[in-house]
Amino acid sequence: MKKIIEVKALKKVFGKGERQVNAVKGISFDIYEGEIFGFLGPNGAGKTTSLRMIVGLLRPDSGEVKILGENPHKSGNKLKEILGIIPQNPTFYEDLTVEENLWFLAKIYNIPKMIAKERINSLISRIGLEEKKKAITKDLSGGQKRRLNLILALVHDPKIILCDEPTPGLDPQSRIVVWEFIRNLPKQGKTVILTTHYMEEADRLSNRVAIIDNGEILVLDTPENLKTSIGEGDLVEIEVSHLGDTEIESLPGYLLALDPPLHLEEVSTSQSVCTIRALDVVPKLTRILASIENQGFSVNNLSIRGTTLEDVFINLTGRRLRS
Repeated sequence: MKKIIEVKALKKVFGKGERQVNAVKGISFDIYEGEIFGFLGPNGAGKTTSLRMIVGLLRPDSGEVKILGENPHKSGNKLKEILGIIPQNPTFYEDLTVEENLWFLAKIYNIPKMIAKERINSLISRIGLEEKKKAITKDLSGGQKRRLNLILALVHDPKIILCDEPTPGLDPQSRIVVWEFIRNLPKQGKTVILTTHYMEEADRLSNRVAIIDNGEILVLDTPENLKTSIGEGDLVEIEVSHLGDTEIESLPGYLLALDPPLHLEEVSTSQSVCTIRALDVVPKLTRILASIENQGFSVNNLSIRGTTLEDVFINLTGRRLRS
């Protein structure tokens, strides 16, 4: 696969002395042509600083970035032609119509009229805004504004798209429309860098995911490999209440020592919840629940789910992603 972005030993420090902050600590990775690359991390992890350096908005203190073999700080207008940025907050002229906003950008990029017309109509259709083509943008709903924000970055047909938090506040229907739109971009020869706090979004859309925290990349792999890395099998979360003197902390040892064994991959407890990871867990549930009740606990609630990217993050850092 062709490398479209190369990042080597990228570092950035803010402040001096006691106020010095090592925002990015020598990160390295490659992004390949035609992939959706998820870049995840909590606020303050170094994600935004890294992205600003990658697209040429911030100079690194050391390290190197190459986009299609060129330094973004020396490429001038060439980078602007191949890069489309979808900002987190919708940015457009509210007193113009949907169509007028797109035409305005087409003229800025000097796109020939016939090409611009065909591209604008196609983008409006693909994002589902045909009925709002002549609508003043300030009158659009929040979801419609965010969809317009998405296609504004594509008017000049960029090769690389930075998609920063594309779906906050969207209703489920609008979110699915945006997801499908983003998922289809690589089929049009585009490479996408996706930043998001929604783990389901990253899981569904990304070919590979990098998780960054404290200025360092903790892991980089496919979503499936990352989830498998912390253990195979489904997670069962069982909320219990005390009926006797037995402490919940004793449950893991008890369940793991049962004879004949249940072949549980992992058992842990936190407050009133017992979490169990196991392969082929459903046939084991009757015996698990009976064993818990035999220890003097009452089962209040039970849920079964697969491993998520958030589980990966918590396993690595011990804390949940912050919005």
